[in-house]
Amino acid sequence: MTTGSLNLGRYLGIPVRAHWSMALIAVLFGSSFAVDLGVIPGIVVTFAIFVSILLHEFGHALVARRYGVNTESIDLWALGGVARLDRESPSPKADGLIAAAGPLTSLVLGLTTFGLAIAFNSNALAWIGVLNLFLAVFNMLPGAPLDGGRVLRAFRWARTGNKYRAMRDAGNAGRVLGWSMAALGLVLMFNGQPGIFVLATGVFIAMNARAEIMASFMGEQLAGVKVRDLTWFGVAQAGTDMDADSMIYQRQRLGDAGAVAVLGDDGRLDGLVLEDQLWAIPTERRAMVMLTQLMTPFRTLAKASPDEDLASVLPRLNPLRPVVTVWSGDELLGIVPPKRLKERLTLAHNQAFPH
Repeated sequence: MTTGSLNLGRYLGIPVRAHWSMALIAVLFGSSFAVDLGVIPGIVVTFAIFVSILLHEFGHALVARRYGVNTESIDLWALGGVARLDRESPSPKADGLIAAAGPLTSLVLGLTTFGLAIAFNSNALAWIGVLNLFLAVFNMLPGAPLDGGRVLRAFRWARTGNKYRAMRDAGNAGRVLGWSMAALGLVLMFNGQPGIFVLATGVFIAMNARAEIMASFMGEQLAGVKVRDLTWFGVAQAGTDMDADSMIYQRQRLGDAGAVAVLGDDGRLDGLVLEDQLWAIPTERRAMVMLTQLMTPFRTLAKASPDEDLASVLPRLNPLRPVVTVWSGDELLGIVPPKRLKERLTLAHNQAFPH
């Protein structure tokens, strides 16, 4: 969701982004509410819904911070929002409380707003209250990737002592939930009722639940593998005046990392350029393309410390640039090159799913 997202600022130290798909939902909801409530109240209710989703995600983020887990960003999109945590929960208790914090926030918002709606006889407030209550209840359904699935995972983790088995239990519950919702959506559509959103949501849940199950098997095979085991320490740096042609000429500086970090005019590291990106530019254009035009900002790349488990870093990977940047505080120590990462993941996949 990083691609096509608009930065909305930083709140409580957490960057907030909105994906363009939110505009579609805003138009859909806004037009519907405008018919029932009027144009201005409809806009207010639509805006309040997105604020409610944002507060739901901040519920997760602030409880995670209490357990030493930071939030890299909060991303809002068509099917809701996600707080991107920088690491796995340290314990089943933390995992469960972080997951439950979002629905509890929505529950409090819903009850409060619904109470105000009754007191002031306001249809607009009633809609906001009802939708927050729906958000709380829906997210607590027991199946990954919903918050209720995370709570189920935490419960099973505490009972079995095996996080990966707990992930599979939550994932299997999510698959049943997701495909059941998809079937319901189809039934609604065949009966001439609006079920496309239910269908899409169900498929989304089922596919993400399957990904959680796959990740659990991969995680078991990667147990004990640290980020430092695959890290290339020391990454070449170049300034903003470096072009792609000159960088290829000096490609021996890239080493086996196959990457160069771009140092901004302010002395800070801005982004990373992979060697493959350099070679992908037509020869006649390389001298005209600057590294700053090619670089992927560090804030959009997976970030880890050397002693982290590799398995815990995988959910942070940017699928467009599957590279892990390795840091000690604000100092870039090195990277896990895409080639090394792919080789290790292929080995883990073959071990987890032998042919």
